[in-house]
Amino acid sequence: MGIFDMFDDGEYLWFTSLEYNALFKMSKRTFCVDYVGSFPDEETYGNRLYTSINECNGKLYFTPCTAHEIGIYDMRNECFEKRSIGISRDDNDLQNIKYAKKFVSGYMYNNALILIPCCYDRIVIYDIITGRVSFNADLFEYFYKKYHDCTTSPDAQFYLCWFAGKLNESEIVFNLHCNKNILVFYNLKTGVFREQAIGGKGGSFSLVECDGGRVFLYEVSTDTLVRWEVESGEYSECHIADQVSEFRPCGFDYSFLNMAVLGDFIYLIPANANVAVKVNTNTLDASVSESLSGECTIPDKGVVYLNLKKVLEHKLYLLGNRSKELVVYEKDGGLQRVRINVPPNIENIMAEQFLADLIRTNHCWFSEEQIPLTRFIKALASIEIDGKTAAASCDSNIYHLMK
Repeated sequence: MGIFDMFDDGEYLWFTSLEYNALFKMSKRTFCVDYVGSFPDEETYGNRLYTSINECNGKLYFTPCTAHEIGIYDMRNECFEKRSIGISRDDNDLQNIKYAKKFVSGYMYNNALILIPCCYDRIVIYDIITGRVSFNADLFEYFYKKYHDCTTSPDAQFYLCWFAGKLNESEIVFNLHCNKNILVFYNLKTGVFREQAIGGKGGSFSLVECDGGRVFLYEVSTDTLVRWEVESGEYSECHIADQVSEFRPCGFDYSFLNMAVLGDFIYLIPANANVAVKVNTNTLDASVSESLSGECTIPDKGVVYLNLKKVLEHKLYLLGNRSKELVVYEKDGGLQRVRINVPPNIENIMAEQFLADLIRTNHCWFSEEQIPLTRFIKALASIEIDGKTAAASCDSNIYHLMK
């Protein structure tokens, strides 16, 4: 199961699944996982429904990536809520890339949830006190008009903001996924934004992270870590391959998926690189992170780690794509691997929801993009109707042909 973000309430870590519509909480003491429930009126097998998680006054707010609406969970009253972002289901075509990755980064500021567009064309501001939802298209329109022809995203779409970094209480920064050495500053309070050119014109940043008044950027074409001082404008570089002999550069095949500051180091989390790297934030000396590199040695196809990157209580939480384990790394070098065991009946729960949705909405067809056929067959095989499996209740010739 994939995880994008986590929220820590002190006793539990809360997260959603990237593969289907489900909210879970995991005990920090035992690592046991409980299924909390599913978001109403969202796709049962929606991929990457929600990304970042924010909390305010005992409620969790889930940023909609492919989901139709903002997801809300009231931890005190143990119930789900939803909030529209102003588009109908007909307009929210999940096969249209513009809406398939609406938002990734979201921030809570002054009792408002502010969603920064990824492929969507406007900022969404949800006032959690009044319930009012407002929009601002200026940010997206400005940068789309100026840089959309320069995109470096794998699907050739213009991604305004993937991961943003929080510079201070009211200001965030993010890089554009394009062949431009541009850093974007956005003020959550005023809505004012500006762009800042950093380094040479041929640069292209893929990652951003903040540490006080310093911004760290990863220049993807040359595999270079950049440190930029906001006040002084001082610019420093760390060429990873020059300092780490074991490292095999990947360039635009993306060596690293994420960056995280923990203690005096910034950790470069592998996507396709053969090692994880840590860089001293003060000296910019780089070396291999042996503990986090273990995931790279597991023979498998696909990226090394998935999107999860969360620092909680001086611990870095990652999700190994090859081991399928939660990796918990402490700044003193200690590492713990945890197998996330979801409740054994979760597949049946999802299958029941899926078939119930088909019946409720009178769907007589679906596409492979919406629901993989293999998953549908498993759903039919796992649900009982009048004492028989749904597979046995349908036309057996069709079922066995598809199987």
